[in-house]
Amino acid sequence: MPKLTLGFISAFNERVEPLMNGAVKAEGIELIPTYSHPAETFWRQLKFGEFEVAEMSMSSFLIAKSRGADMVALPVFPSRRLFQTELSYNIDSAISKPEDLVGKKLGVAEYQLTANVWARALLEEDFGVKPADIHWIRGGLEEAGRLEKIPIKLPPDVRLEDAPAGAVLSSMLAAGTIDAFIGPRVPSCFERGHPNVGWLFPDPRAAASDYYARTGIFPQIPERLVQCFYRQKMSDR
Repeated sequence: MPKLTLGFISAFNERVEPLMNGAVKAEGIELIPTYSHPAETFWRQLKFGEFEVAEMSMSSFLIAKSRGADMVALPVFPSRRLFQTELSYNIDSAISKPEDLVGKKLGVAEYQLTANVWARALLEEDFGVKPADIHWIRGGLEEAGRLEKIPIKLPPDVRLEDAPAGAVLSSMLAAGTIDAFIGPRVPSCFERGHPNVGWLFPDPRAAASDYYARTGIFPQIPERLVQCFYRQKMSDR
């Protein structure tokens, strides 16, 4: 019997890589892998359905499924992080703790991103900061003009505006045009060590560990640290 051929798109991820590179094979299946950044992956799959199997944003999946999309979710989680501990902010913005986000401008690449849904829920649960308390600014993190992959309709008390034409959130954060940023990627201004940008939680790992200790909700530490640990363990073999 011939093998079932399935197109599979995913970002590089240590937990998925053995399937992508063929080290682990699914019985009776030939996977045709394609590597792609998550934002591109989700866009291509939601707009065009190019692949039989795809990494997918949980929030985007739930919205699409509620609107009749013919997709089935597999209980496989290649990425798990406590995104609320990874808030970056402009140090001149008069913010010193999460509660200070009330009334501030917080940048997001897309409002409905899974990372941002998670962060909003935890900000409200842990610190009493509701989505309606924040002035949301939506735009591309490093390239201008990013749009929501799925059209959304927000409650009337939630204020969401698009970034000015041609503006990118990373530069806006460095300049103080927005007060903070939350998302699955770290702004390039932070990675380059811009002196006006830092973590709202000075030690994200400690903040994540504290959250896990209080709630028992996995994961204990941000994914980037899990990946570093995993690579170190692999190099020790």
